[in-house]
Amino acid sequence: MTRIQRDNIAYILILVFCVVMLIWLIPNFTPPYPGYGASPALVPNVSVGIMMAMSILALLKNLLAAYAGKQVPPEESEFPDDAQTGGFTQVGRIKLFHLLSFIVPCGLLVVGINTIGYLPAAFLFMLVIQYIIGSKKLIQPFVVSLSAVALMYIIMRYGFGVPIPGPQLF
Repeated sequence: MTRIQRDNIAYILILVFCVVMLIWLIPNFTPPYPGYGASPALVPNVSVGIMMAMSILALLKNLLAAYAGKQVPPEESEFPDDAQTGGFTQVGRIKLFHLLSFIVPCGLLVVGINTIGYLPAAFLFMLVIQYIIGSKKLIQPFVVSLSAVALMYIIMRYGFGVPIPGPQLF
């Protein structure tokens, strides 16, 4: 399997994930519109829409290049090391496991906010993401997670007056 084929598979998986998010996850796990400000589904819908548009554009670029039968010559590649390696570099490659290691915690965050509430779900999400990006220290992730979640809670709850979701166990 070539790099272009792997990239196309990754773009299709991202596209499927975005469709699932837009059709099922966001509508089912977004709290109802409180009647003031922007809808709670606005930011997730825009974010997922941008991800979906970017994956469609990248997929179309690859498919049109394959249909036209044109390959980018190594000397005209956007990556300078392609000329020495015959068009294959680690730069720009999609690593599916690494991508899933970010997508899965994001999906669990959406479900976790509705199930256990914002504070514990956001705190655990921040810890997991910091571990994924390579923070192996003990104290720093806890301090960063606690301070970021507390700051967002204070800003949203007391600054903007937005009710923060609590646990809904039953």
